[in-house]
Amino acid sequence: MGLLRLLLAIAVIGDHAAPPCGFLRLVGGTAAVEIFFVVSGFYMQMVLSGKYSSPGSFYLSRSLRIFPAYWIVAAITFSAWPINGFSHIGTLGWQPAALLFFANFAILLQDTLLFLGSNGGKLFFTTDFATTTPQLSAYLIVRPSWTLALELYFYLLSPYLCRFPGKAVFALVLGLTATRLVTYKLGLVGDPWYYRFFPFELPLFLLGMILYRAYADGILAWKGGGGWAIAILVAIMICGRIWFLLVPAQYTFVFVMLAAPTIPLLFSAFKDSQADRFVGDLSFPIYLVHFPIIQWVTPHYAFVVALSIAAAVLISVAIDRPLDRLRHKFLANG
Repeated sequence: MGLLRLLLAIAVIGDHAAPPCGFLRLVGGTAAVEIFFVVSGFYMQMVLSGKYSSPGSFYLSRSLRIFPAYWIVAAITFSAWPINGFSHIGTLGWQPAALLFFANFAILLQDTLLFLGSNGGKLFFTTDFATTTPQLSAYLIVRPSWTLALELYFYLLSPYLCRFPGKAVFALVLGLTATRLVTYKLGLVGDPWYYRFFPFELPLFLLGMILYRAYADGILAWKGGGGWAIAILVAIMICGRIWFLLVPAQYTFVFVMLAAPTIPLLFSAFKDSQADRFVGDLSFPIYLVHFPIIQWVTPHYAFVVALSIAAAVLISVAIDRPLDRLRHKFLANG
């Protein structure tokens, strides 16, 4: 599934740096992030099915995967921040400032900034963050990292969700998805409700867990060759682009759910490929570095893609692989 993850990361770049051709946006950034959530659920169910002896070891392993790379990218990005930019946080009042400093360091609650505004030093709830001044999310050092907050919430719940009976997980998916549709009917159809609200994204993660269970039971194991798997990938990208052009953004999750059953098939086809794993490991650092590159280096799509991949290779080799060995050593020692 590494090639899929790489293409999803590039799709996110296409949402932030205008490509010369519309189809280079692939499935679009919203669908890409939500497919990542399904992939994450698939992998978390897999690794928790036997790899970790306790929730604590799982949390430590996930922390080593997320935080070091994030902190390094955030530190480099912060060093490029205009002197009067980040310091302006202090004028917002202690409540917004404390939340922003915590969220930028811990990642947690970054998504919450998209549901809050600031006025007179006080925080208030808003259904439309775009109407607030200033927008608190503008003070995120790594702007797209609000999705990592959702991932961390998924990770916190994963050791317990993976033990839920299949019917209970399926009921959660149906219940939360129905709640999402009811919320739309009540008028909350814009950003951040259709894209960043944790209870509405959780069903996608749970769907990934369900799909791994189906794969483990032999229901969705791939029997074809790599050529067919590549064809599936191309079909996902083309269908995702067509969906993006024809269907309102708040229903992107429907496309993601329809495409999700291909994930076990792609995993089956490429699970023994070291090259596929390598390109897949680049997806997370690409996601981290692409927006700072757009902000501080160049907004040109081709250069952003090239520089993001180059930076991702450096992060993968210099940071992720040594930490990966540390994680495996820790697991081996129990």
